[in-house]
This record gives sequence, C-alpha cells and structure tokens, in this order.
Amino acid sequence: MDVLRGWALLGVVLVNFAIFYSFNRVQRVPPDDGLSQAAKLLVQVVFQGKGWPALALLFGYGFSAWIEKTRSRGVNPVPGFIRRMLFLLLIGLVNCALYYGDVLKDYAIVGLVVLMFHRVSARTALVLGATCLLAFPAAVAFTHRLGVVSPIPAPDIALYQSDELWQVLKFGLQSALNISLSLSKYADWNLVMLGCAFLGVYIQRIGLLENLDENLPRVRRIFWSSLAFAIVTAGARVGAEKLGWNPDDYYDIHFWPMLGQMGFFMAGICWLYARKRFQKFFGAFQSVGRMTLTNYFVQNLAALLVFSGVGLGLLYRIPYSLHVGIALAIFIAQIAFSRAWLARHHQGPIEWVWRKLSHTNLTAT
Repeated sequence: MDVLRGWALLGVVLVNFAIFYSFNRVQRVPPDDGLSQAAKLLVQVVFQGKGWPALALLFGYGFSAWIEKTRSRGVNPVPGFIRRMLFLLLIGLVNCALYYGDVLKDYAIVGLVVLMFHRVSARTALVLGATCLLAFPAAVAFTHRLGVVSPIPAPDIALYQSDELWQVLKFGLQSALNISLSLSKYADWNLVMLGCAFLGVYIQRIGLLENLDENLPRVRRIFWSSLAFAIVTAGARVGAEKLGWNPDDYYDIHFWPMLGQMGFFMAGICWLYARKRFQKFFGAFQSVGRMTLTNYFVQNLAALLVFSGVGLGLLYRIPYSLHVGIALAIFIAQIAFSRAWLARHHQGPIEWVWRKLSHTNLTAT
C-alpha cells in the first residue's frame, strides 16, 4: 500500500514540476535538446495522468479499510469519517494557495460521495467504479459542448511571478477557483477520481493487497489485461484520427490509455513486491508513502519556492530536463527525510495534525 503511494507521489512531483515548463502558455521542448526530449518521453509514458488517479484508488482503499476497522470496534464510522473529510478539505484549501492543482480538496469531496455507499459489496463497488470510468468519456464531450465558463477569471501569471507572497498565494487560490467553477475542467476529472476510489474499495474488500502471495495469479491477470487495454484504446484513438473520424465530440476516450497504463504499472509493482524483488528500492518508496499527506504538501511548497517570484523565480528560465531533475532531487530528499522522521515518529507531521483535528485514528489509512 505505502509502496504504491510512494510511486504515485513520484509521478505527481515529476508531472507537476514538468507542468511549470509551459505553465499558462505554449512552450515546446526544442528538438535539439536531446536530454529534455528524453525526460519528456519518460514523464509522459510512465507518469503523466497516472499519479493522481492512483492516489484516488489508494484513497478509496484506505477509506474502506478505515470503515471496516472502525465498525469492527462497534463504532459508527460515519461521523468520524465526515470529520476527517471536512478537515482534509480545509487542508486542501490551504494547499491550493501553494499549488492551484491541489487534489486534497477533491479527494475530500469524493470521499463524502463514496461514504454514501460504504455498505456496498465488493462487486457493487466494482460496478460503480467501472460505471464512472465508462461515463467519463461521454461527460468530457458533453461538458465541452456546453461551454460553461467559470465566473472566476484565470489570474494573470504576473501574480505568480511577483516577489510579494500574498500575490503568489492569491494566484494559487484564484486559479483553483477558476478550475473548480469550470464544469469542463473540474467535473470530468472528479468522475475519474470517483471511479478510481470505488475500485480501491473493491480491491480492499477482496483483500488483494493483504494476501499478495495468494492473489498473485489475479495480479498477473490485471497486469496483462491493463497493458492490453492501454494498447487497444490508444490504437483505437490513433486509428480513428487517421481515418478522419472525431469521436471525441461525443465519447472522448483520451484518458483510457493512461488508466490502462496506471493499472499496468501498479500491478507490476505488486508482482515484483510479491516476488521479493528490489526490496531496498521499494523500501524507499514505502517510507515516502507512509507520509503521503506531508510529502505531497512539501512538494507543492517546494514548487512555489523554485518557480514563483518569492522564491528562485525559475519559471520559464530553465530547460525541461532541469524541471524533471529538480523534481527527482526533491523526491530523493523526501526519502531521506521520511526515513529519519519515521525512525522517531509513527506518522508524518501533517498526518498528526489531521488526526488531532478530526479526533480519529489514522492507522487504518
């Protein structure tokens, strides 16, 4: 569980830092910059569009585990979980000021929706997850046709480049509001999060990760079927474009190949972990994953200090490869910090604050 969270966090920091290369404008990697071209290919193939849905899936998994553990103690899990989600929403709103693309607030909203189905069976959770992901392409096309414009305008990039902290924080909050109130930007990807969260509930209910050795045949099937799904859907999209068809106006499957790749990589990690391969390597991811909330928050703070005007002001000033290199260096530093912190504490500092605020036990998350 924590290994998968760590892998997802690596993807999040790499993709988020890469986004700043062309932040709020079109800026392509020069064809003669071979190192940046290679870095871009790596990020796009392995990580882009996979980190945040993977975290949503693991969030649903943790949700289901917490519900079951709380219920086993004879306690009604609903009030406690609502408190947890409300304080997660508050933490997410604070994080929006650091990074406009915060997902914590979205996970909190998704969690409250999933809570309404906390008594469903594993099979029903699978059906609900699949339904959301099947509905996503139609929702994308429909909301784009509606053309709903956010009442909050996108802020000027000059705010982010300002050397005044309040201006930079204002940029993050206004950008987050702009996205949240734009139907075509917000509703669609939250449907993906909801679908992945239900799949996480399903995976927890069938005990897939708790009994990896026994479930290794199932993990292998997920590995190969996810790869086949990614190839088929990507091929269908490319083939339609070559034939001059434009099904995206009605059923946009652009995200399906990335979901297939996400399943492929996550199942591959589980397969290798069950086979006791690369244990030291996975141990590094595990330490980061145990402090997911803290490390995600720190990644966004680091981005602000690197790219905004109150920090180093490197926005638009460094090559794509250096964006990826800085992100990788931050993740490596987080491995060292997480190991040192967890040697003395049971959980990360922000996880501790969340626990104290919501007065609930986080050991099942």
